[in-house]
Amino acid sequence: MKTRSILLFWLLWLSCGAFAQDTITLDAVNVSANRVKAQTLNPLMMKKVDTLVLQAKSTSNLSELLIQHSPVFIKTYGPGGISTASFRGTTASHTLVLWNGFQLNAPTLGQVDFSTIPVFLIDDIDLKWGSGTSNNSGGLGGSVNIDNKTAFGKGLILDLKQTYGSFNTLGSFVTAGYSGKKVAFRIKAYRNSSDNDFLYYNKGLLLPDSLRWMRQKNADYVDYGIMPEVSVMLGHGILTLSSWNQWNNRNLPQIMTNVLNENTEEWTNDFFSRNFMSYRLFWEGGKLQLKSAAFVENQHYYLKTHPLDHPEVDVTSINSINDAVVLHQIADVEQRVFTKWTLKGKLQWDREQVNSNNYQDIKRRNMVSVYSAFEGNPFKNADLSLTARYDMVDGKSMGVFPTATVSYHFPIGIGVTMGYSHNYRNPSLNDLYWYPGGNDTLKPENGHTLDLAVSYHLNKGGWIVELRSGAYASKVQNWIQWVPQAYRYWRPQNVAMVFARGIENHWDINYLKGDWKLSLSGNYVFTFTTDESENAKKYGILGKQLIYIPRHHGNLFANVRWKTWDARYTMEVTGYRNTSYAKSDRFSLEPYVLHHVAVGKQWRKFRLELRCNNLTNKDYQNVIWRAMPGRSYEVMLNFKY
Repeated sequence: MKTRSILLFWLLWLSCGAFAQDTITLDAVNVSANRVKAQTLNPLMMKKVDTLVLQAKSTSNLSELLIQHSPVFIKTYGPGGISTASFRGTTASHTLVLWNGFQLNAPTLGQVDFSTIPVFLIDDIDLKWGSGTSNNSGGLGGSVNIDNKTAFGKGLILDLKQTYGSFNTLGSFVTAGYSGKKVAFRIKAYRNSSDNDFLYYNKGLLLPDSLRWMRQKNADYVDYGIMPEVSVMLGHGILTLSSWNQWNNRNLPQIMTNVLNENTEEWTNDFFSRNFMSYRLFWEGGKLQLKSAAFVENQHYYLKTHPLDHPEVDVTSINSINDAVVLHQIADVEQRVFTKWTLKGKLQWDREQVNSNNYQDIKRRNMVSVYSAFEGNPFKNADLSLTARYDMVDGKSMGVFPTATVSYHFPIGIGVTMGYSHNYRNPSLNDLYWYPGGNDTLKPENGHTLDLAVSYHLNKGGWIVELRSGAYASKVQNWIQWVPQAYRYWRPQNVAMVFARGIENHWDINYLKGDWKLSLSGNYVFTFTTDESENAKKYGILGKQLIYIPRHHGNLFANVRWKTWDARYTMEVTGYRNTSYAKSDRFSLEPYVLHHVAVGKQWRKFRLELRCNNLTNKDYQNVIWRAMPGRSYEVMLNFKY
């Protein structure tokens, strides 16, 4: 009842809404972002997802977008299943996810399920790594930043999308609102469901070949949500309120090796309500932002198995219920000084509270962070950024964490960037308090990263070319791993010292001539991540690639537009992965390449699009013994006023 009351309050208060854009005009005061050379700092600090990609993947979830259009490797259990990120050879808990500046990582697991984030609800996405993650703790691999931004003065807002595809997959998406000169409001709502009963080849059972073709069962899901937003101009400031409410109800299929045991019931029913208000005040050369948020989350996981001949006997019985409340308070200020320099400061307080039947009692944690940055141009064609953050957790000092980034842009279009960053991650509440097994003596994970990046930029004769290549080396000490104990349960310990290094390549090429527009973008990442600890040497895994992290990963996206017609092609490449350190091919996953195509046509305010995923009907596994769909089709009809 408490959760429903909170939700009802926000829905009544935030009946609709919209966010302010970054550059606005307020009574003759021009407010704009500080100049940062895209050719220099960005290759190291940030990669922004193109608007064309956001539009193309608007009816998908964030997991699918990142798989096909980013350097981040996504470990996915398939449609309707969990999807987590491995950024620069680290684990899911080392990837920080921010929504309008607020951390989304669950206090229980410390990670985010990207399959529960609809791209439809997002207006802007960027990826940051190295010193780009300096203003928050936890992003030892990198961060994914999602934001909502809507301009004033746009008039009526109406955007309707309807999709239907294979396996009875149905999606409905609605955006409605109004954007005036002083007030803007918008509401987004969606529902996505699927029987998810695709045909697959079971490699986990020793059966005749003709019997290995099976249809997936108990895999249907229904996700739906609503996000009202409102923004009001007040003098030289903007007041914004937003509420993101979502329900995810999913049945979970068994792994390939267990599908003949039909006496299993497994599902998750999750709900969250993420609410915030912010006030932004602008003046010549600076701005102040005050933000306050309250996140409520309910997670319910259920698993029960019993023998076929004794249905009254429970072989496995899990009924896990977690209720979390997280509060965020942020004060962020920025001021330009000495013409070419900018000072930034941030004070943040976060409070986590979790009531779980997996803990012995209610657990709470308070975190305070002070952040400062000094950025500018020491001389022509050069950028310098120096930052420092000081954190306290439950009154205990975590220390000072500095970063430094320097860039130089040559007149011929080449930029070079070098950087150093120091960050850390607190253990999750599950790591500390799970019963049995939690370890409240765990130390925070401590990471240092060095980066070097080179970029090339060309804008000539209708061509816009941006090529970026970088190398990094990262060392994380006190790496937390769950290890088996003598009493038949696992316990987390600071047992590893992980060394991650790699090469990242990104390219964006656009050509515009007459009615033709061509776009080509892609990523290729080489990742080598190993455990260099004494514990690894003891167990014979020193220098071996960490499990589930491919050394080679990449994607390619091509779009061709002619007048009102357009066609897209997407390729994703995933290399060989081990799922265990045991010397057996049974625990390895073969590399695979997937191809996806789409064709669309615009008629005034209507758009029709046909899509084909996994064009070659590739049989593959992203997670061992988890089935993945073969070739599938989808149609999308869009009306936008």
